[in-house]
Amino acid sequence: MNTNSYNAKEAMEILKLPTTTFYRKVREGEIPHKGRRPNMQFPKEAIDAIAEATTEEDNSDKLKFKLSTLDDAWKKQEITKQPYPDEDAVPFKTVVAWRKRNDEISMHVEEENKILGWTTFLPLEEEIIIDLLNDRLREKDIPPTAIKKWTDPRLSVYIPIIEVVPTKNAEKDKEVGFYLLRKTVKWAVTLMLQHDIKNWYGIGTSPEGQAILEALGFKPLTTLDEGERKGYMLEAGAKPVRLISHLLKSMEGGNLLAEQTEEKV
Repeated sequence: MNTNSYNAKEAMEILKLPTTTFYRKVREGEIPHKGRRPNMQFPKEAIDAIAEATTEEDNSDKLKFKLSTLDDAWKKQEITKQPYPDEDAVPFKTVVAWRKRNDEISMHVEEENKILGWTTFLPLEEEIIIDLLNDRLREKDIPPTAIKKWTDPRLSVYIPIIEVVPTKNAEKDKEVGFYLLRKTVKWAVTLMLQHDIKNWYGIGTSPEGQAILEALGFKPLTTLDEGERKGYMLEAGAKPVRLISHLLKSMEGGNLLAEQTEEKV
């Protein structure tokens, strides 16, 4: 018996995962292992660390970061009630058309089935993104045919929004903002590891949004409206470790996203 490893049954019990979910996570690379079924071995140090991290997260809050469905997208529309100028509002009909091309473009934070915030990543034709950064095109006018699949080669990804639903509880908003930003970066890193992404782009429409992008390593490309609107790019050559480093540094002085939860990145 290998005293440094667990067998599959032991690892499943420690991680509290059903068989199907356990082996799916193994296939996706989320659970370290050696060998093949039925003789897989799982390093104790790795399994114990994953279990401890999961327990800490479960105990610290009830927040969940989940892939958004169309139903979730509709709930977001109802929550926001079009808080931005009309030219920036994306009709639900357009969202549906985008999701027909790629239904894994949005994640959200929820607690007890209540949506508290969300992030959207749009893999797009780069020409479309450049038009967006230069204000020659609005998000509501992005044609569905411009949306790419994650399996397409040499992707350029546009980040239209990272947003927390503001409440009267400032501490809760800060907690949700911290959680959303951390999970968003983890999602981005996962996509970079799994797919062929060459560049990331975003638009900072406020000092807070610009600070978030710059803290994450994005470099300014365009400046409009006397600096009120800036377009940014992050080369995927900036390795995931560097991206995580930028995230941690941005959080040392407090959570930038939570400081202005109504702002659109």
